[in-house]
Amino acid sequence: MKPFLREWSLAALARWLVGLVVILGAATIFLGVAGDVWLQEGFAWDEPILRAVYTWRRAWLNAIMLFLTASGGRLAIIPVAALSYVVWRQGRWPDSVTVLASVGGAAVLTLALKALFGRPRPDIIPPLVIETTSSFPSGHTIMAVALYGLMAVFFWRQGHYGWAILSSAWALAVGFSRVYLGVHYPSDVLGSLALGVIWLAVILAVHDRLHQPHRR
Repeated sequence: MKPFLREWSLAALARWLVGLVVILGAATIFLGVAGDVWLQEGFAWDEPILRAVYTWRRAWLNAIMLFLTASGGRLAIIPVAALSYVVWRQGRWPDSVTVLASVGGAAVLTLALKALFGRPRPDIIPPLVIETTSSFPSGHTIMAVALYGLMAVFFWRQGHYGWAILSSAWALAVGFSRVYLGVHYPSDVLGSLALGVIWLAVILAVHDRLHQPHRR
């Protein structure tokens, strides 16, 4: 019995340490970006990256990026509804509630922070879509992490590692699409990815605490 408990404790400790490192790293990135945005200091690497990405534009790639960005915006309702329904049908109603809480909370968090920071949209390259809200943080990016990042965790926990990697990559691709389309600074997306990771960690911590107290 004691070796089993010792193994459980070491596994739990390892998970907590990895999680702590990830959260601290994400918090450091977000606070660094948010601080500079608040002080309006700007980032020397924003403009060169935007101009470099602008040279990659092609008609076929534009279509892909528009689809990717939509999957983190209005089209996100489709995977949200599908995922919620599937896990509910499997009897995993806590997971269904968690999906809705993750996405809904991300939307509220985005609106609040956009109003707080009020960063203007970039005007360095011609945007491929018109956006009227503030630039920081990127709502599409946070939404993508809240949704596809959560899907990645669910897939990983069920042993579907390939799908987990694909879901994680999708979230990153949505963030990149915002820079490609010229509607966000790279710093917007970087800070938003970090914030999305923090939010996802909070959601998962609450989920596991309330619904999976015996998870090892």
